[in-house]
Amino acid sequence: MSQRDLFVIVPDLDTENTVVTLLTKRQPALRIQLDFEPCDELDFLRYSGRDSGCYREAIDLLRPKRTTHRHALVIFDRHGCGADDQSREQIEEEIEEGLRQNGWAPGSVAVIAIDPELEAWAWSKSPQVATTLGWPNNSELKTYLVSRGVWSPEASKPHDPKQALALACRARQIPLNARIFSSLAEKVGLQACEDPAFQKFRKRLTTWFGDGRPPASAR
Repeated sequence: MSQRDLFVIVPDLDTENTVVTLLTKRQPALRIQLDFEPCDELDFLRYSGRDSGCYREAIDLLRPKRTTHRHALVIFDRHGCGADDQSREQIEEEIEEGLRQNGWAPGSVAVIAIDPELEAWAWSKSPQVATTLGWPNNSELKTYLVSRGVWSPEASKPHDPKQALALACRARQIPLNARIFSSLAEKVGLQACEDPAFQKFRKRLTTWFGDGRPPASAR
């Protein structure tokens, strides 16, 4: 039996909506081509153990996928995973080494520990960030969040991305739910996201499933 392209594990619905949207609707923007089916746990698992469970149990969860899938991704927040005293890179290397020792070929699997949490992926220079959150432009959105103390004037993104997202939505009376993460993943220009964990996510996908086209310019 031929192997599937990719199996993905995430800890919650917000991350599921983000990642599934990216892997199903944004393949052209990511410059990738892959066969990915998130339904019925064929290529996807939202693990009930949340961030800490993904950190502790990724190796066991992926053990049966060694024979059914060529590649795998585990994505969770560094904050709350139970290893907050370690850096993002240390957490990722620890699990990736365990996966290699468990039979995964080097380079065939990747762990993405988002630092501090998923909301960090929401903040980029793309103008679609503001419009998706109900604001006329990024400048007005940043000015508001600076006044609320969650974004330093000289910084490129909020120092508290989760609180910033909550405040931005509340100010425009937009419900902050999993649909927001789907909308951001579907609309925001991906080239503008400078978060290191997202850059690793994107690079691994391009390495595994790149369609051969050159990168798009930043939006």
